[in-house]
Amino acid sequence: MSTHPQPSLLKLLTLATKAVEAELNDDLRVRLSGELRPAHYAVFRYLDPAGSRVGELAEAAGMTQQSMGELVGQLERAGLVYRRVDPLDGRARQVVCTEAGRAALGLAGERIRRIENRIRADVGAAGAVELRRLLTRVVAVLDGSA
Repeated sequence: MSTHPQPSLLKLLTLATKAVEAELNDDLRVRLSGELRPAHYAVFRYLDPAGSRVGELAEAAGMTQQSMGELVGQLERAGLVYRRVDPLDGRARQVVCTEAGRAALGLAGERIRRIENRIRADVGAAGAVELRRLLTRVVAVLDGSA
């Protein structure tokens, strides 16, 4: 009998996220000349295709507006996003993907599908369906929509 406690669900979810992001990042860094880092995923993860304000992105990612603004600035300098006047409020600005940013998202989506296929190959089709179902249920339970 093992005397080591089982890792918490939070630790397993965090480790799984880090493993997927590390593999995703390895491929994207090569293809995008090192312009994209895991920290930048916070921008793309929450960016509305129609555009999002920095404050909205920061809130969704659980970070300060200043930190999110720095990430957006880096992506802007890399040519992956740009800022434009918010059509609903001329005083505000929105962050929007450039064509290169959309191409990077497409590349990321392709790579994520390959990672998911590797997982499916290991756990089986039924296991992958169950994993997705259970993770969806965890989100629903914790956000109160269950």
